[in-house]
Amino acid sequence: MSQSREDYVKFIYEHGEGLAVSNKTIAQGLNVAPPSVSEMIHKLAKEGLVDYRPYHGGSLTPSGVQMAEDLIRKHEIWEYFLEHKLNYTKDEVHELAEILEHSTPLDLADRLATFIEYPD
Repeated sequence: MSQSREDYVKFIYEHGEGLAVSNKTIAQGLNVAPPSVSEMIHKLAKEGLVDYRPYHGGSLTPSGVQMAEDLIRKHEIWEYFLEHKLNYTKDEVHELAEILEHSTPLDLADRLATFIEYPD
């Protein structure tokens, strides 16, 4: 899955709190054009990651929630590893973790979590 799609799923998870997030909110939050949001939301709905209702916005399906939680977990693991094992500063780790979360298979994240003794 593309980083862009994952960013949408993660954004909806973090800003929807289980409720629908409007296309306008997504566009502003991700700094993309509203037509791009509409197109992506429809793609995510076809993939079974988002439930979309016109004029109400999109909310995550259980599959979408799982994807978002996996992304967030990978992000947190990378932040911890970078800060505590490679001595990056707190200010440096977020952007690096944002990049790494998208290219990290779950198996690698699990092994890294075990290596750094990161709690579940």
